[in-house]
Amino acid sequence: MFILRQQSLLSKQLHCSSTRAIISHTKTATSIISYKGSGSMTNHIPNTRSYASHFNITGTQTPSMHHILIVGGGPAGSSTAFWLAKSGFKVTVAERSTVAPYGQGIDITDEAVDVVKKMGLWDEIKANTTGESGFAMVDDVGTEIGSVGTNPAEEGKMVLSPTNEIEIMRGTLTNIFADAAKKQGAEYRYGCTITNIQQSDNSVTATLSDTDEPKKFSAIIGADGVASRVRNLAFDKSATEGCFKQTDTFVAYFSMEVDPADQKTYSVLQHANKGRVIWVRPIDRTGSRVSGYLMVTTTESAELQKVARHGTVQEQKVLLENMFANIGGLREKVVQGMNDSEDFYFTRVVQVKLDAWHRGRCALVGDAGYCPSPLTGQGTTMAVLGAYYLAGELTGNPDDPEAAFTNYRKKFEGFVQENGSIPLGGRAPKLVCPQSDLGVWMVRSVFSTMARPGFKKLLASLPSLANFVPSFGGGNKKSQLPDYDWQVR
Repeated sequence: MFILRQQSLLSKQLHCSSTRAIISHTKTATSIISYKGSGSMTNHIPNTRSYASHFNITGTQTPSMHHILIVGGGPAGSSTAFWLAKSGFKVTVAERSTVAPYGQGIDITDEAVDVVKKMGLWDEIKANTTGESGFAMVDDVGTEIGSVGTNPAEEGKMVLSPTNEIEIMRGTLTNIFADAAKKQGAEYRYGCTITNIQQSDNSVTATLSDTDEPKKFSAIIGADGVASRVRNLAFDKSATEGCFKQTDTFVAYFSMEVDPADQKTYSVLQHANKGRVIWVRPIDRTGSRVSGYLMVTTTESAELQKVARHGTVQEQKVLLENMFANIGGLREKVVQGMNDSEDFYFTRVVQVKLDAWHRGRCALVGDAGYCPSPLTGQGTTMAVLGAYYLAGELTGNPDDPEAAFTNYRKKFEGFVQENGSIPLGGRAPKLVCPQSDLGVWMVRSVFSTMARPGFKKLLASLPSLANFVPSFGGGNKKSQLPDYDWQVR
C-alpha cells in the first residue's frame, strides 16, 4: 500500500507507579493474581486501548538462562517476543507507552501473511481489519473521478490500488501480537523504557526507567522505532547520526469523527497543487471514525522542518491549516477534524539505513534498523518478517547472539534491499504529489484511466506496459520462508 505512515506514534512517557499488579498464568494452570495497592482486583486484562500506568503484566515463564530484553512493544517487538517466548526464552518487553492509540492504518502482505499464519493469528487479524473496501480519488469540489477495489494480500503480483485486503489499525495489530506473546509467556512492562546499556563478553546489562536498577540479559532487541533508544545507546554516534535518509515529504495524521452522511467503507484522496494531499480512511467497520492525513511534498521545507521538529502541536496545526487554505472538497471537514483531534501527530518522512543491524549483543528489528518509510508500503511487512528471521536465528544459536544476529542480516538483507526503496528511484512522492495544476490534472487523468473496467486485463495482456505502472506496495514474487525449530537448543 502506498500510504504515509510512521511505524509508531510518539506518546508521552509515563513512569510506572510503585503500585504493582502481577497477573500470572500458564498454558495449563488457572490464573493466579496478587495485588498490592488501591483499586479493584481482576484476573484478566481485556484487550483495550489503555493500560493503567501502574500495571506490570507478566506471563509465567519456563526458567531459562537465556533472558532477552525487547525494547518496544509494537508490531515488531511483540511479534519478536512471540517467537522467542514460544522457543523457551525468558522474554521481557519494555514499552514506554501506557496507552495504545489508534495509530495509523497499516497492512500485511506477501511473506508476512505466511508468518502470521504460522503464529496462528491470521483469522483474528482478518476479523479485526478496518473493512476498507477500496480507494477513490476526488476532484477539487469532492466529486469522485474514479475508484478501485483492494489488492489480495497473498498474491505476489502487480497491484493497482493503495488499499490492500488486510488494512488494520496499528493499535489493533499491536494488541493482537502482544496478547499472543503473553500467552506464550512473555512479560510486558508498560510505562518504562531503557536508559542505559553496558555490554560484556557474555551478557549485556540494561537499566529500565521504572526501577533504575541494572539487570543482566543475554541480549537486547531494539524494536523501538525510528527514534530508537537502543540504537542510540548501543551504536556508535557516527552510525546513529548518519542513518537517517530525509525525504521532502511531511505528513500529519489523526483520528476524527465523521458525519453519518459522509460515512464510507473506502478511502478517499484529494490532490492540490504545491504537493498537497488530503486523505480520509476508515478506522473500523462502523464508519463513525476515520483517519485523516494531510501530506505535503516540497523542496521548500525549512519552515515545515522547523515546526515538525520543534513546534508545539498547536503551532503544527496552525501551519497546516494555513498551508491547506483555499482548497475545496475534503479540506474543510478534515482540517476541522485535525483541529479537534487529540491524537494528532506530524513528522517528516524518513528512512533508516544502517551498515549493521547489531552491535555486540544488541540488535535492531523493524523501523529501528531498516525503516523503509511509509512511502514504500512495506514497513509492517518488514517488521513482521524481520522478527521471524531474528527470532529464528537466535533460537538456533542462543549462546552466541552475535553470530545469530549476523545470520539474521545475511538472510533478510536481500528482502530489505529489494523492498525498502522508494518507488521510481525515490521520485514517486514528487510524481504523485505534483506541484502544479497541470501535474494534478495528469495524476487524475492517469488514475481515471487505471480505474476503468478492463484496465488490469489490458496490462495482463501487455506485460511490457505493466513496467510503466507503479506498484502501490507488495506485488513482488514471494520467497520461501525458512522453517525454524522453535526450541532453544
